[in-house]
Amino acid sequence: MSRLLLLLCLLPLASHQVSGAGGGKVKVDVYFSSLCSDTVRFFTTQLYPAWTQLQDIMDLNLVPFGKAKASPLGNGDYHFDCQHGPNECYGNKVMACIQNSFPIATQVKMIHCMMTKGYPAFAGPECSREQGVEWADLERCSQSSTASAYLYQNGVKTSALKPSVYFIPTITIDGQYGQSQLRTSLGSLKDQICQFHKGPPHQNCV
Repeated sequence: MSRLLLLLCLLPLASHQVSGAGGGKVKVDVYFSSLCSDTVRFFTTQLYPAWTQLQDIMDLNLVPFGKAKASPLGNGDYHFDCQHGPNECYGNKVMACIQNSFPIATQVKMIHCMMTKGYPAFAGPECSREQGVEWADLERCSQSSTASAYLYQNGVKTSALKPSVYFIPTITIDGQYGQSQLRTSLGSLKDQICQFHKGPPHQNCV
């Protein structure tokens, strides 16, 4: 049976050149998991503030999975082992359902809201009420094989990253990342997006 394995990479990484976004939006992909403290910190101190100021020049994609392991069960469903246990797998499924059910603006609001709560993996009902989202539909999704399929596809995307994932969250800019670039993403995402935006200067970048 084939297995998708996402393992911690301890080897040093060379920084990669970023292709740039031409005159269009800067593509920002965020690979994360629901119970990672570094993910919580990134969402609350970097991603959400950058999004609120620069969303019109960001092509943002959220990819919940993290450093999980996933394998097909042969019945259309999948088994997951997550870094922080089964509750993280559940939270990842909820966030994968959000990812595949709503436009990016709603995704950001919902997942950021969950990241601000004491236990993000179980914050779906509370944040659904706060954000005006129907929780019953998300709950059904999170408990279905559809959520497993969504999460497995996120694992495929995560495992395809080059260099291999060694830290969660991992942030790619225009599909590329390296150690130095990732450090900047984690500490100065807004400035980084401003730097890589090739269109006219954005009002919140000056």
